[in-house]
Amino acid sequence: MTNERPDQSPITSPRSERVRRIAALAGRSARRKQERFRVEGPQAVRSLLGEQPGGALDLYLTGRADAEHPELASLATDARVTVHRVDDAVLRAMVREGEGSLVTPQGAIAVARLPQEDPAAARSAIAALHGEGPVTAAVLHEVRDPGNVGTLIRTADAAGADLVILTRTSADPYSPKAVRASVGSLFHLPVVTGAEIADVLDSLAQAGITAAATSGYAELDLFQAELPARIGWLLGNEAHGLDQATLDAAPLAVRIPLAGRAESLNVHTAATVCLFETLRRRGRG
Repeated sequence: MTNERPDQSPITSPRSERVRRIAALAGRSARRKQERFRVEGPQAVRSLLGEQPGGALDLYLTGRADAEHPELASLATDARVTVHRVDDAVLRAMVREGEGSLVTPQGAIAVARLPQEDPAAARSAIAALHGEGPVTAAVLHEVRDPGNVGTLIRTADAAGADLVILTRTSADPYSPKAVRASVGSLFHLPVVTGAEIADVLDSLAQAGITAAATSGYAELDLFQAELPARIGWLLGNEAHGLDQATLDAAPLAVRIPLAGRAESLNVHTAATVCLFETLRRRGRG
């Protein structure tokens, strides 16, 4: 199934200018210049088209992927997104630049509109959660690895989080590596970028959401501490964790008890424990 616009010829060459532009989206500067990012793999593409169809611009499918996942072209057609039938060589070329030769797009790539980074967006997103009901937010502060960013977004989604916020010093969640690691979760819940940690902490407090940090030196044990129903987990840098100023500013700090000889947990594991403990306390786990 295809939905080619009359003014667009089929893409047959891996060296075509359009293929090169899509490949260039591996770089942050190219994403900002083109105001585009790419989404790879059937599951992520399905999430984009199903959850945020207005952000999708083009869909590229191999014949095999079209046959195995006919719903992709159908969703694209419903969203008035152009479907391009391409061969494997063209699709591989779209992910080659800056990504190496080991990336396999599994027959499906979408190009989507890049959301504008707005430092004020975090305040608005947090304010939208104002009220008395339970809230779980995940705040990624200085998380530098795009794979970690994508995986953390996926974990937050799985744990039923209401919002993910990334400070401006965190990796770009719209990089191909982060988008792949999120496996579609990027499109399942609000994700806000470009925030300042001081603004986030202030906005959480104004919305009645308690900012919570993990620290090996905290007195409170995560599994014994009373966790507020409205909580924002602060997740820090892979190597150094949260900086001391952020730790000091957090109204709540807990430690994850370690039974073995490991000195600490990585940021993703710590986030998983905290987010799912929050879910368990609400009786949904």
